[in-house]
Amino acid sequence: MVSAKREAALEKDRQSLATAYLDALLVALRDCADGRWGLFGQNEGTVPAYLDERYLPQSVTRLEAIGHELVVLRDKMGFADLFAPMQRLVELRAEQGSNRPGEPRLAQMFLTELKA
Repeated sequence: MVSAKREAALEKDRQSLATAYLDALLVALRDCADGRWGLFGQNEGTVPAYLDERYLPQSVTRLEAIGHELVVLRDKMGFADLFAPMQRLVELRAEQGSNRPGEPRLAQMFLTELKA
């Protein structure tokens, strides 16, 4: 059983991480919309993994680190679902097909969704 004080602290941490994730997502989406590929993983497997990691934008690396922390905390608190913007990113990354827009267009579309 978690004390009320501990539960309040976890909720505060969750809200803080959710805000940090959203801020990092916006930065990563702007980077991607400006032409820095890597956020949606469309080029994964086309170059060796060590090059993929080397050229992955720092904004994407930061986003993934915050996302991991947020998932761990939400699991600890008993949340089964993902944070909504994180879930949408997962969905966009999973889309396949030859007519799929490139990463910069996907990023711009996602930015538009978030502003609406």
